[in-house]
Amino acid sequence: MPNVVLERMHAERQELIATMESILGQVDGRDLTDAEQSVLAHTRERIAEVDRQIEPLEEYERVKAAHAATAASLPLPEPRAVADRSPAQPRRADGDTRPPEYRGVGEYLVDLVRSRALMGGDPDPGAAQRIAALQARVVADQKTTDTTGILPTPIVGSVVSLIDANRPLIASLGGAKGLGGIPGSTFSRPKVTQHTTVGQQTAGANEKTQLSSQKMTITPISFAKTTYGGTVDISRQDIDWTSPSAWDILIRDLAQVYAVQTETAVASAFVTAATGTKPPALPATPVLADWAKGLYTAAMHSYQASFMMPDRVWCSLDVWAALGSLVDVARVVLPVDVNREMGAPGTSNLASFQGDIFGLPRIVAPTLPAKTCIVGPSALYEVYEEVIGLLSVIEPSILGVQVAYGGYFAQGSLAQTAFVALDLSAATLPTILEAEAPAGDEPPAEASRARK
Repeated sequence: MPNVVLERMHAERQELIATMESILGQVDGRDLTDAEQSVLAHTRERIAEVDRQIEPLEEYERVKAAHAATAASLPLPEPRAVADRSPAQPRRADGDTRPPEYRGVGEYLVDLVRSRALMGGDPDPGAAQRIAALQARVVADQKTTDTTGILPTPIVGSVVSLIDANRPLIASLGGAKGLGGIPGSTFSRPKVTQHTTVGQQTAGANEKTQLSSQKMTITPISFAKTTYGGTVDISRQDIDWTSPSAWDILIRDLAQVYAVQTETAVASAFVTAATGTKPPALPATPVLADWAKGLYTAAMHSYQASFMMPDRVWCSLDVWAALGSLVDVARVVLPVDVNREMGAPGTSNLASFQGDIFGLPRIVAPTLPAKTCIVGPSALYEVYEEVIGLLSVIEPSILGVQVAYGGYFAQGSLAQTAFVALDLSAATLPTILEAEAPAGDEPPAEASRARK
């Protein structure tokens, strides 16, 4: 019989390892944030605690296995002597073991009276045998519904959490810069809004004439700090009695929802800030040539506004589906072979959001609104963050613990017209699912609206 407790401990340990791998998988060329370090430290402590509980359970399994091996090697006991055997039970001579069938209650009562000699005389052996055979088969049924008080309810596997805590949009903008050393509720980034001028002084009559002159103007771009956070009041009983621990799951959920909310906030502000000159609207049923013209026109406008080449294409889920289906049917071979696909418009696959279109990395941000496709240079949009992390206070009078998780956030565009959005208002794209999630599985309201 498997050890249910040991299997649950191993499953919880595997879940904790997966949590650490998920966090580390999001770190790409940057330092760990305070929140990530806090979650990793707490996860390591829990893994150590689980290992301490696993060790005696595994020792018990080894002892049990050794006992089973020893018992199997012992000689079997000799069969009992004939004299020790139970006496043979009488059977019908014709071999029929079916119970008697009575045509009615009266016939059964007659046999019962004869078998017990209730009317005098000697008992009828045949009637007694029929009554005994019938009563021997009147057995009460007992099912699991009769023993619900002792039936355990084991929890198998890890807790299922339907949430994507990745922040692809923030990561594509260079990640969140540190906000901890910046005082005040607002701060500014300097930007040259007027450059000096240089003119031509021609030979001859224009020699020794005044050169072109214009002052340089540097103006500030303001960034405002905002705060994101959530809190839960949890009982000591919920911490101490649950398995897997509700405390660990609660902390991870707060950190993950914080990531979703901040990513959603950046997505909303990013779309609003993309005010570059839009190319002509794509037709109702755009083909690959329409996408190519729109994207190249948007890239041209982006460069004219910033004198920087665009290095990203940001798109919503429906645009990813539309572009991916066009790119995949235009590829020469499947799977991708770079040496043979130099003329392909890009790469895409159903297994991940990674890919490119016309040489630009295509960033799929699920929190972007439908029909969003923006071209621009990632260096001209900045995100700042200071993760407060986990805060908790014990409430001894009610045997509770109040826990909170949050951080400070700021964002802004250094050149709004450098980000150019395609006009997809008339285009027919795959419809993003707007059905309500099952009860208890709904993402935060803001994230849900953004995904819709």
